Amino acid sequence: MALTLEQIYTRYGQREFARAIEVKRRNKDNSYESTWKNIETLSNIKNVINSVASTSYTTPDDGYSFGIVKVGSLKLKLISKFGEFDGENNPNSIFNGFIRHKSLIRIRDGYVDKYTDYNSPVDVLSTAFEGFIDDTSTGTKVNKDNIIQELQCIDTLSFLLKANTKADMGALVQTTLSDLIYEILNRSEFTDFFTVSGANINPGYDISLLDMSEYEGQTQLYTIFENLSLGHSLYYVLGGIFYYQATKTTESTTFVVDEKKIINLSNYNCGASAVFEKFFWEDSNESYTSPTNLFNKPKTINIKACTDSTQRQNVLNYVGGVARVQRQKVKLIIPYYPNLFVSQKITTIYPEILPSDAFVWDVSNWDEAYWRDPISASPILQINWVIREAKHIGFKTNLILEEVV
Repeated sequence: MALTLEQIYTRYGQREFARAIEVKRRNKDNSYESTWKNIETLSNIKNVINSVASTSYTTPDDGYSFGIVKVGSLKLKLISKFGEFDGENNPNSIFNGFIRHKSLIRIRDGYVDKYTDYNSPVDVLSTAFEGFIDDTSTGTKVNKDNIIQELQCIDTLSFLLKANTKADMGALVQTTLSDLIYEILNRSEFTDFFTVSGANINPGYDISLLDMSEYEGQTQLYTIFENLSLGHSLYYVLGGIFYYQATKTTESTTFVVDEKKIINLSNYNCGASAVFEKFFWEDSNESYTSPTNLFNKPKTINIKACTDSTQRQNVLNYVGGVARVQRQKVKLIIPYYPNLFVSQKITTIYPEILPSDAFVWDVSNWDEAYWRDPISASPILQINWVIREAKHIGFKTNLILEEVV
């Protein structure tokens, strides 16, 4: 039985990288191929290792807004000397007979298990990105030498929420947030591309008595979801499943990174900049004031569909209860590991955050063999963190971690 990706990553210092880029092409009747197909098999071109510069997943850095986990747009750079990845009008293209725009792309990354059976190595992969090819983007183009085809790709959830408006949803009858989210997404426009289940829709605060008439008919669902989730919830698609959850992490498992995997641990932030202790509702009387007031920083918010005064106050109480807490942050760089995602718990085993002139890796900034007492540092030995940003670039994973309080 093959090792898991986590087992390969944690047990072995030398690992062989593996990647698969797959496509589900869009048919002319707007349906899709039933199975994912490897682009190297379709084109007979070995193309994948250096074709993706980076993938990223981020949440707002302000301590209160949250909303969608923003997936960075992905640019594929594919060798296409004879037009193998051109638009559908080129008979040499793998998209000939299909429609390239809105065809689905999936990137799966991982490592080779050559340890279970050295004579039969197996690629152990995890989905790092899934989305649509955007032919309307200026980023989709052939390079100046007419050899490299660049394809701009947008993640599935963002693309679909921007492609649909409130008017497209018809008459919406649900007035409680969790039920409304399910009512909007539980239709083929979305379920053809990811799984939607009420069991995975658990807002930080489940607002009731919502009035959707406050949004114009042509308002994108992307804008509506961002506004409805302000301050209390995150939402994303992971592993083909839609999740809507509280900003407070409820993860029960923790990924452990020991010192052997740490490339760099830096950019310590005490978290004061993300603390807000007073909240007000725009053009209304509801407000929240923290029982402690260290920084006296206010913020005004407004969820348009939340028109009931009691519900507004409850939202402010929830948002304020989260944003008033000071949480340390730090940047961690480790070897590439695609299985890490925003909101996942992680523990770093490392002695402390060091000031810039402390003795690090046997040579201090002053070239003197001593260790200055890091009085400005904060010890982080085995502290639990939650991932707020994950960027995979250059075979490294860059994480912004926030203290779990």
